[in-house]
Amino acid sequence: MTFSLRQPLALAFVAAAVAVVVTTGAPRDDLSALPIVRVATMAALPETRLPGGGLLGGISDVAVAGPERDGWADVWVITDRGPNGTADRDGVTRRTLLEPGFVPCIVRLSVPTSSSTNADLAEARVIEIIPLAGVSGRPVNGRPNGVGRDEPMLGADGDTALAASADGVDTEGLVPCGDGFWAAEEYRPSLLRIGADGRIEERHVPADVRLPHADTRVIAGLPAAYGDRRDNRGFEALAASPDGTRLYALLQSPLDHPAPRAAKKTGNVRMLVVAADTGRPIAEHVYRLGDPADPDYHGRGCPPDDGKLCAMAALADHQLVVLEQADGGVARLYRVTTAAATDTLGRAAAESTAIEGVRDLAAAGIEPVGKELIADLGPLLERMRHDVFGGGDPATAKGKLKLEGLAVLDDQRLLLVNDNDFGVHEPRPGSGATGPRTCFWVVSLPGPLLADHDLTTSQ
Repeated sequence: MTFSLRQPLALAFVAAAVAVVVTTGAPRDDLSALPIVRVATMAALPETRLPGGGLLGGISDVAVAGPERDGWADVWVITDRGPNGTADRDGVTRRTLLEPGFVPCIVRLSVPTSSSTNADLAEARVIEIIPLAGVSGRPVNGRPNGVGRDEPMLGADGDTALAASADGVDTEGLVPCGDGFWAAEEYRPSLLRIGADGRIEERHVPADVRLPHADTRVIAGLPAAYGDRRDNRGFEALAASPDGTRLYALLQSPLDHPAPRAAKKTGNVRMLVVAADTGRPIAEHVYRLGDPADPDYHGRGCPPDDGKLCAMAALADHQLVVLEQADGGVARLYRVTTAAATDTLGRAAAESTAIEGVRDLAAAGIEPVGKELIADLGPLLERMRHDVFGGGDPATAKGKLKLEGLAVLDDQRLLLVNDNDFGVHEPRPGSGATGPRTCFWVVSLPGPLLADHDLTTSQ
């Protein structure tokens, strides 16, 4: 296997492995029903070395890189901040960063999307690895910035506090844009303009945020309220409009604004729209968690327990597909429309109730984004968990499944990917689990994503 590596500096590498599972299925008449799926092919990547240490894993988003050909799709993926865990320190659970020198990367892969690609073994291929760096070419890292609501992290020993870094990023969302990329990250949260060589040219952060000595241009132009993100719940998903002029950035969960758990009863999450050429915010909309068919959805709010928005992709102008998950095996794909949604970007700071606390949106003059259920993935989760963790019986695979990336292949097929946490896992005794791997699933939906609209990839 050969692949190219775009990197501004010579860096060290560590071995890794990734597996790919492709599932396809026949459509059904009811759009809210689960499509029947079957495992069509499974492939493992050769051992692949990443700069800065760590496994090729921790994939947090996927984006189509070119047209699908002969049962293969080229895709871009991005890793998060690196392998992490938890440790008990003085009776308090603290997060640990197991490889503080890990360098987040953008990786181009060729992924099999058809069972006919190879009857025995369809091997996903690494095409290109792009380590992220500052404008000087110095690698970035996954350590917290040490400002705002950053949670202090410990080293692998569970005792040593890690030094903060102005160049630390926890990258989550990715879209190709022109000859480079835009990425969303959780810490500040911020939006990153990235060149084709992986250098972060700009970092757009909330107003009043300062990152002294950062190896990039820091632009504090995002709404200040975004600095009140929940711990580990900043920007999670990113999508670009079909014409490439707008970026949609979606928080994973409601902000703790103006106080923690302000949106506990509403489920109001902010979706920020920025101009792709400047990174300047141009609109903001309210995405309300929960089932829009629930009688309390519009007037009071009916958010599920620990609801979160994990992935997003554009369908057409002002239309997106969003993956919404929650405790209890909730995993639903929604068609989201922003055309009629109220622009809350200019909402006066003097409003008595922040967006997060508004229960009756109509009474406050706010129309949220429209939501229509495309498919319920809940019944698929046990099968997906088995694909990720192994074991003889799907019921024994009890590890945490984290679906974090979504891309549109055509008008009836989506590509999903999980975050395997870089293989960090403690299998349940007797489960037969082999440890988490990275899997891609091609899911055939029971109906078209958009009626009378051709979504065939043409990048």
